[in-house]
Amino acid sequence: MIRAKIVKSGKKIEGFQISGHAGYAPSGQDIVCAAASFLSITVVNSLEQQLGVEGSVQSEDGYLSYQLPESLTREQQQMAQIILRTLVTGLQDLQETYPKYISIQNVRIKGGALK
Repeated sequence: MIRAKIVKSGKKIEGFQISGHAGYAPSGQDIVCAAASFLSITVVNSLEQQLGVEGSVQSEDGYLSYQLPESLTREQQQMAQIILRTLVTGLQDLQETYPKYISIQNVRIKGGALK
């Protein structure tokens, strides 16, 4: 199962962690894994390329973690929230279609990062 954690401080999304494999189909044929991977990588690339926002990224097989940097302009923060909400929307849509293969959890923090 894919486990997605959306890290929030108040209403603001600070970052996310996505881990695991869906197990919907054999490796290389798993459309659920492919969709979650493509969506999350596109979000990280959009934050970096469209906004010039270089957050903290950790990536390995079956795992992607991203955290926004603290030093963002107001405009960058607003646009980053739109991009990150797009990730949440896509993951929720994926979960509605394939509920046995992906779970989404909101994790609330009071400043700092998810450890």
